[in-house]
Formats: sequence, structure tokens, C-alpha cells
Amino acid sequence: MIALWIAAGAPAWGGSWDALFDHKLTPPDATYPGAFDAAPVLHFRVPLPGPPLNAATHAERSDPLISGEVVFVGSAAANALYALSRRDGAVVQAYPARNSVEAQPAVADGRVYFSDTGGNTYCYTVEGERQWAHDGTAPVLVAPALTPDGTRVIVTNVDDLAVALDATTGTLAWQYRGRRDLTRQAELSLYAAPRATVLEDQVVLGFSSGTLAGVDLDTGEELWQRAIGEGRYPDLVADPVAIGTDLLTSGYFRPLVALDLATRNPRWRVEAGAAHPVAVDERDAAAVIYHPGTDGKLRAIAALTGASLWTWDSGSSGALTTPRITEAGLLVASSDGALYLVDAASGTQVWEWHESWLLNGVSSVPAVSGRQLLFLSNGGVLYSMLVPQGQGI
Repeated sequence: MIALWIAAGAPAWGGSWDALFDHKLTPPDATYPGAFDAAPVLHFRVPLPGPPLNAATHAERSDPLISGEVVFVGSAAANALYALSRRDGAVVQAYPARNSVEAQPAVADGRVYFSDTGGNTYCYTVEGERQWAHDGTAPVLVAPALTPDGTRVIVTNVDDLAVALDATTGTLAWQYRGRRDLTRQAELSLYAAPRATVLEDQVVLGFSSGTLAGVDLDTGEELWQRAIGEGRYPDLVADPVAIGTDLLTSGYFRPLVALDLATRNPRWRVEAGAAHPVAVDERDAAAVIYHPGTDGKLRAIAALTGASLWTWDSGSSGALTTPRITEAGLLVASSDGALYLVDAASGTQVWEWHESWLLNGVSSVPAVSGRQLLFLSNGGVLYSMLVPQGQGI
């Protein structure tokens, strides 16, 4: 692939920057319109920028983020975030960083916010002009969370630290560090941390001790905390997910808990852990939770009661990614397996795809828009797949 580098100004494809990046002007599914309602076929594969990596000892953790005509991805082998063309994977724009970028960005109001493995956080315009940078001390492996009014950026790192930064200037508004609990049994903290979950008046944070905490959105003052994670690895590394009056959170080893937001008491629990957040399907009256287990099993769970509806076993020992809910089924990947489609009603596998000589597992959550699927392999390759249509692509 020949990388196409573009300085600030009009993009080379001849359109406007707004059309490239703005969801309001260019809906994400306009590039390849249609429904993801059948098994896809390979469209292209391109290596990420940077030297090749050994997938046996490395993972690409940056979840692809689709925005208009481009997909934002980090590269573990290069010190930058990239906007790549959804048509062929060519580099449209690079956003330099001091260290490798292994976290998804956040894009809002013409700005791109992201962090690197040195703990530094950046704000760029979509055209590539840096607005500010905030120095950090520990790797950041998840996307920043923006407050509803867009004035602050919440960043969490693997050293149990959360910081709130002014979205315009990057200055520190507050910070909160999770307290170590010496009574909990864990060998080592995992190299991971969950993204902050921003609610109406508070931010919910998870820590390696297995503790979930709520802090004031404006001041960072602790409001409450609750012990959740258990077992050998109690670390909370899956993002908490709010649904109705509940907060769903998982320890890496166990359990999955539905926590009542008002009382912070568990309503139900399931003895399974996760490295990625659950997916919630609220299209029917009875909401269903799809839980991607660290044991390689995908579970369908009734949101109201916690009752098991079905369990699908990938046959791999790798942690599963958050499943994407599509018309074709649940699209889920394994960190040491393949990419799968699972029937949402029955839990039956309907499709599997892998190239053993290139793929070597998927550790980041695949992205779907229209009939296009985009995902990164641990070997540092971006894949695009399309659901076929009667006409050419």
C-alpha cells in the first residue's frame, strides 16, 4: 500500500473535511450503504503504519472508529493516530504522538481526542493541527470519555488514575486515584483499565483492586465505592455500561453484576468475567445482555433477572470482544481465535472467518457501518469486509 499523507487543508479525494469526518453531513453508513444482514466477504487488507509485529507476543488494542469516509485507528508499531480511507486503507491524515497509540479516539465538534501508551493525551483538529497535549505517566489503553456538555475529557490509565481535562485547553480540572485494597488476593494487576462511564452528575470508574467508584462530575470528589471483582484477577477492565436504573460491570475473572444505581446494591450476578463491556439489545420489550467472557464463551442474559438464555462456546481460550449487534447476528472476535457470527436468538454459530497465516486473533472490537466491517488483527493488519450486493462495490 502506498500511504497518502495529507497536510492541513482540503483532502486529496476532492471533497471537504466536513464530508470526510462529520456524521451530520456524511452518515457513517453512506460509504457502503445497505444492511449488514449476511456473511461478508473480504474487501481489502492493509498493514498498519509502522514495522511488522510478532502477533504471538503482541496485540492491537485500538478499536477502529468509523467517522464519515474514514476510520480512525492507532498502531502499536507507530507513534501516531491515523485516519485511514474506508475505500482502500490509505492514510488520509496522521496525528503524531510521543508513543504508540493503542486506544480508540473520541471525535466531536471537529476535534480528535486520544491518548498514547506514555500516558499523554492530545487534542487535534480533524485537519491535523494540534491544539494541546497533556503529559501523563502511565499507559492509556481506552478512549477518553467526553462529558455531555463537551467541556471536559475524562482519561483513565493502567495505574488506577483518572484525570479530567478541560476540552479546550487540556488543563487539569481534577484527578482521582483508586485506592489499593491489600486484603484482596491478586498476583499482579492486569495491563488494562476501563473507560470512564459518564452519567448525568457523576463519573463511574473501575480499578485493578476490583473496586467500582463514583466521583462527582465537576469536582472529582468520591461519592461512593463498591467491591465487585473477585478471584485470581479481580481487576475491572471492562467498561461499566448503564442500562435503565442498572449499571452492568464485570471483573476480569468474575462476576458480572447488575448494580442498582440508586442503592449501589447488586440486583443479580453471573459467575463469569469479561475484558470488554457487554452489548445490550433493547429493541424488544425484554432487553437482552450479551456478555463476552474471558473464558471464550458468549452468554445471552435477561437484563431484568440475570437469567441465562443461551451460551455459545468459541472453543478458544482467548477473551471475547464486545459483540456487534447486526441484522446478520452477533459479530464477535477472540483474542486468540477468529471472527464469528452467532445467531442472536439461538446462540448458534452461523459463520466463521480467519486466515491463520495472517490473522492470529483480534483483541479490539470490530466496527460495522452499513454493510462494511472493519477490524484489526493482532498482527497489525486492517481488514475490510463487505456484505455482497447485486451490483459491484
